[in-house]
Amino acid sequence: MKNIRCFPRFLFLLSIVLLPLASFPQVSSKGYEIRFKSQNVNDTYLYLVGIYGNIPWIVDSTKNVKNQFVFKNSKQELPSGFYTIQSKTGTIFAEFLIDQTRKFSIEVAENRLVFINSEENVVFQQFKNDRLAGNDLRFYFETAPESLLGKFVLAQYIPVNIPSFSWGSAGREAAAQKYYQFIINHYFDNIDFKDIRLMRTPLNINLKEFFVESLFPQTAENVISSINDLFHRILDENPTPAQLDVRDFYLKKLIHLYMNLDPKFDTVFVYLVDNYVAQLTQSEFISDAEIDVFKRIADRKRRTFVGQAVPVFESYANDHHKVSTADMIATYTVLWFWDPDCDHCLEDTPKFYDFYCQYHDLYDFDVIACSVTEDYDRWITFITDRHLDWHNTSYAIAEPNYDAVEFFNFDETPAIYVIDKQHTIIARQLSIDELIEAFESLQQK
Repeated sequence: MKNIRCFPRFLFLLSIVLLPLASFPQVSSKGYEIRFKSQNVNDTYLYLVGIYGNIPWIVDSTKNVKNQFVFKNSKQELPSGFYTIQSKTGTIFAEFLIDQTRKFSIEVAENRLVFINSEENVVFQQFKNDRLAGNDLRFYFETAPESLLGKFVLAQYIPVNIPSFSWGSAGREAAAQKYYQFIINHYFDNIDFKDIRLMRTPLNINLKEFFVESLFPQTAENVISSINDLFHRILDENPTPAQLDVRDFYLKKLIHLYMNLDPKFDTVFVYLVDNYVAQLTQSEFISDAEIDVFKRIADRKRRTFVGQAVPVFESYANDHHKVSTADMIATYTVLWFWDPDCDHCLEDTPKFYDFYCQYHDLYDFDVIACSVTEDYDRWITFITDRHLDWHNTSYAIAEPNYDAVEFFNFDETPAIYVIDKQHTIIARQLSIDELIEAFESLQQK
């Protein structure tokens, strides 16, 4: 049902937008002249500021002449995008867009902006009002789908329509699989990544919402496949420099997303570095220094992947005798790195000890439980009170032969690694339930 009360506003906007913007061509116009006039600005200079990705850039500056500021350049191209007029301290006096018109005036009247010779900015101001009021914004896209504002509204405010999937004869599971597959295939349909104008807007695509919260199943393989699909949306077979900028912008977001996510996604981070970051020669969004850092982090992560061999680890018990992984005679050794000041460790360590008491003979494994802090009193009190009768070692007694925190690259405890007699990692960073499943699968081999 249409909202009759919105009909006058609809006709007003339609008269402004429909004719000039409905058949929008990409404009590449050199030269601009933007006049800003206000009686309330006391600054000597104001600045015309644009955005590229998440990076603000100062396009121009101009001096106050009789309460008027004129940003003017007859030769420089002013790319389509969102812009602001700001003071030196960052106070924003005007926000507008550049798309079709690059020569217009802005005046402040009764605390509102009045645009002269820029119909698209009259519409833009109405859009901002509708956005603040929580009104439906679909009109701006439906009226001018190829305009910058239309593309921005579609990408930022209009979600992809997800159809309902009936169970049918296949049942609930089949319907659920169709639902999740639709999300994977169509989640980014409303975003025209190849339109470089959107890089000059405050478009905020929540990658975590898709990759972490919506994507199913949550496996590294599925994540990597979906990342490649995203980049295929961005890049042509022979990508332009602008498309590579867009790719690098989202690549950096994904790098930061998976840098410190659940360790089971470390392979995703390493994949991104090996297949994309390492191939960069010059990037607008990823500096050479960042490339070096990302490579080093990837190297740290990859050395503890399943299948990698780790050096013999030697740490010290309360009586100062050395406990070495080389001396373990069981088929498997669990390295349980924990902290007596860690709440999760205080809860999980006794649970894991119960599992150890019940299953270590059946699964033929031993445990080195190494406290990675120097809090001797809490460590010794806890293991004594809980009667933890396995190999208890601690940094509080003496430093191990190498720093486990640095080598195994963990920043949360407990951290769990299972190695075999050849010191090859066969499982890593598991929950207790996953650890049980891992031993059960090992026994079946």
